Amino acid sequence: MDQNAAPMAELTPAKPGLYVAEEHGPLYDLWQEQGCRNLAVCHVDFHCDMRGLLIDRRHARARYVWQNDPFMNRRDSGSFLAHAVMNGIVSSLRWVHDEFGGRRHDMFYCVKYETDLSALPFRIRAGKSWVPLNYVEQTFTEWEGVRPGEFLSLDWDGLAFPAYREDHIRGLMSEILDREFTPAGVFVAHSVTYCHPEKALFDEFIARLEEKFATEAVPLSDQGQAPPALSLAWRIYHQMEHVVLRGMRMRNIW
Repeated sequence: MDQNAAPMAELTPAKPGLYVAEEHGPLYDLWQEQGCRNLAVCHVDFHCDMRGLLIDRRHARARYVWQNDPFMNRRDSGSFLAHAVMNGIVSSLRWVHDEFGGRRHDMFYCVKYETDLSALPFRIRAGKSWVPLNYVEQTFTEWEGVRPGEFLSLDWDGLAFPAYREDHIRGLMSEILDREFTPAGVFVAHSVTYCHPEKALFDEFIARLEEKFATEAVPLSDQGQAPPALSLAWRIYHQMEHVVLRGMRMRNIW
């Protein structure tokens, strides 16, 4: 896929298209190259991809949690939406997932909400900037489909989690394929590490999207940041943090 990847300069916001990559990182590069601002995004994904972000839903705003941590500050497929929000690329966001999915089933580094106990230190800490964000989290049963003008950001694991049966996957595929909508653009990440191993299903889904939108999928290569080399102190910190977070999640504490 990478060998045939189109240069970012060839992609223009005047012609919405269908883009495919292995991970979600290239979507941020695409938006940045196109000079996108204040996008409305519908993000269909098992995971939030907003690591390091605190969202105050009551006041429709968001801010970074803690940027001193090199892992939290890194832009990658698990945090690209946090950076897109904070850098003004995205100002309206809907996160859509299956009943099995979302924060309840993601043990570590999820987006924080203003009601979370763990968010309290960051809510009362002064000196951090908030940015406007219209945000909602929905399951497929609550979702009415992609709204006019929204950019559809889709991670294949949101439809094809490894534990799902094929009939369930096809049912979720129909949530996208059987609805009529005109998006600002469509991006699909394969996320092979987190999705169902049957690649034929993914290829079928892309082919049907191509047919649905009468276009050819454009493969994108990842130009994201390389993982930082963490010091021993930070590695020990994250090991301890994992233990604490796991214990909190098991007790439904956020």
